[in-house]
Amino acid sequence: MRRRLVWGLTALATALAFPIPVSSGAPADDAPKIHFAGIDRSVTPGSGPIQIPRLVRPGSDRRPDGVGSGGATRPAASALAPVVAVPAFDGVPDQAGNPVSPADPTGALGVDYHMAAVNIRMGFFDRAGLALDPPRLLEDLDVALPGAAESFDPKVVYDPYRQHFVLVFLSATDNQTFISVVVIPEGSEETTNDWCVLHMSGDQVRNNGKQFADYPMVGFTEDRVTLTTNQFDFSRAPLIGGFQYAQILSIRKVHLYDCSVDPVPIKIFSRGQTRDPDGSRAFTIVPTVSFGGSPSVQYMTSMDFNGSTGKLILWRLRAVNGALKLARAQIKGGPMSFPRWGRQCPGDAPGLNDNWDTGDLRLTSSFWDGDLGRLYTTTARDGNVGGGATESVIRWWEVNPAAMLGDSDVTRTGTIGAVGRDLAWPSITTDGDGKLWINYARAGTAECLAAYASVVQPGERAAASILIKPGFGRYEFSSGVERWGDYTAVSRDPVTPTRVATYGAYPFDDGGGAATRLWRQVIASVDA
Repeated sequence: MRRRLVWGLTALATALAFPIPVSSGAPADDAPKIHFAGIDRSVTPGSGPIQIPRLVRPGSDRRPDGVGSGGATRPAASALAPVVAVPAFDGVPDQAGNPVSPADPTGALGVDYHMAAVNIRMGFFDRAGLALDPPRLLEDLDVALPGAAESFDPKVVYDPYRQHFVLVFLSATDNQTFISVVVIPEGSEETTNDWCVLHMSGDQVRNNGKQFADYPMVGFTEDRVTLTTNQFDFSRAPLIGGFQYAQILSIRKVHLYDCSVDPVPIKIFSRGQTRDPDGSRAFTIVPTVSFGGSPSVQYMTSMDFNGSTGKLILWRLRAVNGALKLARAQIKGGPMSFPRWGRQCPGDAPGLNDNWDTGDLRLTSSFWDGDLGRLYTTTARDGNVGGGATESVIRWWEVNPAAMLGDSDVTRTGTIGAVGRDLAWPSITTDGDGKLWINYARAGTAECLAAYASVVQPGERAAASILIKPGFGRYEFSSGVERWGDYTAVSRDPVTPTRVATYGAYPFDDGGGAATRLWRQVIASVDA
């Protein structure tokens, strides 16, 4: 039986806590500079291994061990067909001696460099694929983390308004989680001297028990960066029954990007403030990454799934009379069902052990095109492309927000799928010509897990797809359904706006035969 999310939970009383300032010591000259916000000093970091159960949710926690590079093939010529503009190359690899799962590939492209990250590491690559330095462990970037902390769930974005990379990741001990935000000004990729790290508690609400922060999302406007997490009862994290509420943290860039600001002021929304319009608890609120214009409103999206109905929720964070206000409205509803378990090579799957996890209807990416004034968001769902067995397909929406949020329109929506193939973990953006790009993983009984991208022309719904990198063989990491990855990433090229950069993963030959426990991140620039 599938284990899936249950979001119709009982009510919580609304209560907010203010962050407790904590002073930092002077960092070394050659180390990232640390500043703090919202550290709960009543919780003492533990020592020893994490004791949190990890085998329930199709989520994003680090999964320790215990259980070739190349270009893409161009499809037949078509007016819609995308092409790989720069040959695909390997990004941050899995660790052969101590593999982790899922890969969680993420990244973003700046003027000169890709910043890429996977489950527990990050690194920089130039546009041709040359690594600047060996990959760094995430936990080594935040020297304020206790020694027992293990890091996971990285997310990378590039801020074109300030020319900064922003890396967000989580860490956990056996009794506390932390959020680390690493701000890297463009031009300082080869040194950590100008890097700025915001270190904070993952639990920003006091007096309601210990909360475990999970599955971070990050977005930004012209002047703010907004983070969200799912909060679980620590004693049951990250079990589904332990979910408590979504947490929204919004920070002005003037404070976040300045290492001398300590403590950093944070606006926090949680508990009753992050309920869906029908009063149920929102799960996985996704802030938009922005490009173009000078947006001051932070839009976010979520999916309120109830029975067989999916409700698309639009959230808005904006200043009203000098105070930051949060609003939400349901803007779309209709039949929606969980995506089927993904199939993968070779041949017919004899059991769940050969399947891979395609998701659970949480939205996985949101983007704001400031020039078009349109929002885009996406997820995987159950669908049918060829009339035979169902497939896991990708659904995307284009939204025109209105001044009265409830009057916002879904102006376009579409589905990306393939007969006998399962697609999942999409990320979404537009390019400078208004073309819509979706990056995702794909596999089937006749196809190993592979990295793909699709493009949708302005005003259209049909998509043309391209294979970025095929997989070596069957991915076989654990004894159950394989957790291949909880997201991908796609980023508009700030230099050549008609191009986008994609960040995915593919199964890599570990020398053990037709199956593998290893993956490699793959990075490509595509055009259409």
